[in-house]
Amino acid sequence: MTRTRTKMTPPQNTANPVTIVTQDGVSRTQILIWFVLVGFAWLGLGAMVFNGVWVADNRAKQIVQLGGSVIVGMLTYVPMEYYFHARGLAMRGIFGLVLAVQIVLYVPAPTNSLLWLPDVPVYVLVSVALYWLLSTLCLPITYVIGQLVFRQRARRYDVRRAWRQAREIGLVVVGLFGLFGLHAFTPLLIIPWVFMIVIAEILFLSFIEPTATR
Repeated sequence: MTRTRTKMTPPQNTANPVTIVTQDGVSRTQILIWFVLVGFAWLGLGAMVFNGVWVADNRAKQIVQLGGSVIVGMLTYVPMEYYFHARGLAMRGIFGLVLAVQIVLYVPAPTNSLLWLPDVPVYVLVSVALYWLLSTLCLPITYVIGQLVFRQRARRYDVRRAWRQAREIGLVVVGLFGLFGLHAFTPLLIIPWVFMIVIAEILFLSFIEPTATR
């Protein structure tokens, strides 16, 4: 009788997967073309907004301006959401861009401090627009910086880390805008605010490991 031995291989312990962006089917040429198109779109929108092309009481031009803002936002943020697999990025970015354009065109600048009740809605609208617009625009920047700074692969390709840092930049700008509204825009208060955000990010990096989101 012939005996056969079956070798049992125990399952290997694998570490928790990390959030890694896969750029399948996306080349550098496509990114460059997208960057050029987005640049021209933003230049066109800026020219229409800041050169007085739009008339406030012309309803047709208001609709065209609103549609142009949405188109520029979609051209900018929909590819970013697809590339980074960041859910909700396009919606926040488009809404922030449209809101920012509407504020520039139709909302009067505040005439008093943040503590003056009639100007509080203006400060709130500007803060929301700044946060959504800057946090979404800074996501590629924080992602690229992570590629240059971090040595650990899990950190370099962690989209959640880049998304968190981009939102922290938005919080810094909103906080500085709040200090400006309170007429307290001085280094005595600016430095502690920025330092607090930096310390918070250091703690996040120290205690939160990159985990899978998809």
